[in-house]
Amino acid sequence: MNNLKTLRKQKGLYQKDIAEFLHVAISTYSYWENGTYDIDNDNLRKIAEYFGVSTDYILGISEMPTSRMPANVHPLSRPIKLPIMGDIRGGKPICTDQGQCIDGVSEWDWADEEYEDGNHFFLRVVGNSMHPTIPQGALVVVRRQDYAERGEVVAFCMDGDSATLKRYYPQSDGSILLQGDNPEAQPYIITPEMFANGEAHIIGVVREIKLKIRRGKIV
Repeated sequence: MNNLKTLRKQKGLYQKDIAEFLHVAISTYSYWENGTYDIDNDNLRKIAEYFGVSTDYILGISEMPTSRMPANVHPLSRPIKLPIMGDIRGGKPICTDQGQCIDGVSEWDWADEEYEDGNHFFLRVVGNSMHPTIPQGALVVVRRQDYAERGEVVAFCMDGDSATLKRYYPQSDGSILLQGDNPEAQPYIITPEMFANGEAHIIGVVREIKLKIRRGKIV
């Protein structure tokens, strides 16, 4: 939820006042304020300057109206929205919400603009086989690709309809060892035959881990 309505009410303004300032239709501004459509970057900057707040505060990313950062701290690049494609098990393989490995968008969350290429998406981690590297409840940014380098964390589809998050270790006999970071996690061996008949494949490689912490706990 953005803070446009809050800022407007604090100034005692109407939607038409802001729309006239931006030279846009009242309906367009109303869509932005209600969250129906995203604000374009140019008008987002103008609104931030008008109210004297940060763009992150307008978008609801930050609770602080203005940024007060040390000189050696640089702001993040423009945020974008990525789809959360479903849950993925950091443990035993499970189906996603749609009953397939990756299919359908359940919700969206913010990410850095470097992932704005159409090949990245979020998955929410369930289970603790990647603990402590990737705890339960974390969101991981995944780049969609069907290959990986040794030791990378991959989202992997098994049995055609279930997915798991593990490290990728090719073996000399052509098989793949999928291993969690938790020493108590069960490893999985993927045979060349499973790749050949379509039972198993790489969904993508994890690029970033995003944690949300409330009252000291990851949510």
